[in-house]
Amino acid sequence: MFAGSDATIKYLGGSIPVLILLWVRYMFQTATMAGWHLLRGGPRKIRSRVPALQCLRGALLLLNSAASFYGVQRLPLAEFTALMLLAPVATTVLSALVLKESVSPARWAMVALGVVGMLAVVRPTGAGALGWGALLPISSALCYAAFQLVTRRIASADDLIVTNFLSALLVTSVLGVVLWALPLDIAPTLRLASGKQWALLLLMGTFATTGHVCMAGAVRVAPLSVLMPFAYAQIVFATAIGWLLFAHAPDLWAVAGICLIGLGGIGTVWLNGRPAIGRL
Repeated sequence: MFAGSDATIKYLGGSIPVLILLWVRYMFQTATMAGWHLLRGGPRKIRSRVPALQCLRGALLLLNSAASFYGVQRLPLAEFTALMLLAPVATTVLSALVLKESVSPARWAMVALGVVGMLAVVRPTGAGALGWGALLPISSALCYAAFQLVTRRIASADDLIVTNFLSALLVTSVLGVVLWALPLDIAPTLRLASGKQWALLLLMGTFATTGHVCMAGAVRVAPLSVLMPFAYAQIVFATAIGWLLFAHAPDLWAVAGICLIGLGGIGTVWLNGRPAIGRL
């Protein structure tokens, strides 16, 4: 879902301002979650036991998404996704430090392997260096790691549909104020959009909203250190989509880095053991 969303954002970013794409994406999620919640019992049940954490989650989501939307415009899809996978690495570390989950020395070694892979993709210097644009997905990944931890805390207190609605509502409201203050007109831009662009906007919102609902549901039933390695599968989809839609294939250094990242993720899953995987 997230690889598909990133691809549509990258494609649409050439003709529609990124901030408007971001607003449309979260307006779609807000409307979808509101409709879902109304079907389940109405607005009276939209309450949070942890409003401060909900606000923090929304702020982290906004920072993560803004860096991500701008970053995917500047980097190839596969390399962008590889850098975003700093989030699982960072979350595994934070889940041990903040949530006190057990992480074995062997799993720490897998985290280190993932970091080496990231460095191979980024290459801070040399002909293949991605430049300052690499800071955008790295920043997004760090925000997303914190976002995951906050989501885990909220999951035991609030309903996941309410959580996703409140986060989307906060992001949509903030972006609405930002767009009102800037010389960007939402209505004329969307009115002039073609049928194809509208279809892709709908697809973007569907992909992203579905991905977030799946993620929020997953963290209710399994430790983050178990879940995060599965995020490495996203890079396979991103590489395939980048090649098919944008005619970009990673070079040998990037492929080597991606393989190291994948090896670290697969090793982490294996080290979690059959009983932990079975609980999923």
